[in-house]
Amino acid sequence: GEPRWLVAAPWDGGSLWVAVLENGQVQGVLLRGEAVTSVPVAPDRLPPDAPPVLVVRDGHASLLTVPEDASPLTAPLLLPDHDLLAYVARNGDLVLLRGSEEMARFPVHALPDARIVGDEEGRLLLLTDATDVRYTHGVLGDRLEAASITLVETSPTPRVVARMELPAPQVVEGIAPIWADMTGDGVREIIVTVSDGDQGARIVAFNEAGERVLAGPAIGRGHRWRDQLAVAPFGPDAALELADDLTPHIGGVVEFYRPDLAAGRLEIVAQVPGYSTHVLGSRNLGMALAGDFDGDGRVELLAPSQDKRHLAGIRRTAGGAEVTWQLPTGGHITTNLAAVTSADGHLLLGLGRSDKILRVWP
Repeated sequence: GEPRWLVAAPWDGGSLWVAVLENGQVQGVLLRGEAVTSVPVAPDRLPPDAPPVLVVRDGHASLLTVPEDASPLTAPLLLPDHDLLAYVARNGDLVLLRGSEEMARFPVHALPDARIVGDEEGRLLLLTDATDVRYTHGVLGDRLEAASITLVETSPTPRVVARMELPAPQVVEGIAPIWADMTGDGVREIIVTVSDGDQGARIVAFNEAGERVLAGPAIGRGHRWRDQLAVAPFGPDAALELADDLTPHIGGVVEFYRPDLAAGRLEIVAQVPGYSTHVLGSRNLGMALAGDFDGDGRVELLAPSQDKRHLAGIRRTAGGAEVTWQLPTGGHITTNLAAVTSADGHLLLGLGRSDKILRVWP
């Protein structure tokens, strides 16, 4: 079958790559230099719309599994103590599980495809209060969007810390927030794409109290989306910037933002047209990556061309941004991009193609 998802990890002296096909079948391969070995990975089948989570422990590699009541449209999260599992239930509850014992359950009405984001303290963020009446753009697999963002502590006592509600008719148009320090104060902001039918999408950063601290410009019309991609030291001075893709389905323009703290704005400082990081109707929001893929000490954004047959390394410059190199993929990209650090410290990059080929660059 055609590959839909791809994950990778260092393993057994090489790198393990695990693909989930469109029928849910799981296939694994171990790469050691130029040697390729097929590796069985359990379970051998997953819900095809659920992104896999690869766990390597005590020399054994497997994919995380969840109880029967878990949503088949999202992935669980293994918390830092490696003993607590968080997942979204079919009814929208957030559930914390230790072994077979349910430790807590929060009725937050999460998106069925909400990706849970965690930090080193075991706190969780997810998109909640799913609604299909505020905004019906529906580019991410259904017409459900989030009307709130929920922050949960898991230790010492599991509890909801904050529920950040957006005023109607606004929604969060996405499946996961980015949790990163954009203001430089040592505290992470919660970054989401906020959309409505009049102004379309804009990137907004909230603090953990739910107050808006930074906002980018709105597109200016409804049913136009921004795919938020990454926060990384993209700047020519290595300053943190945010990258997104403006209207990836109708043109696709990679944008880089810098925070203007005094004005409370995210300012667009560079744009590069011609790149599409999303397929209309897909729940796969992993078709771009940030990293130093060419080993020159600078972070670039890796993004697909509109036809999904090339990858471009896009780097910020003093005058804007430019494509510094391209990789022909040899076929049409159908998976997320996956990367893993090799034993000698290099980034390996992989993707799945429509011709049922896994392509990995050393």
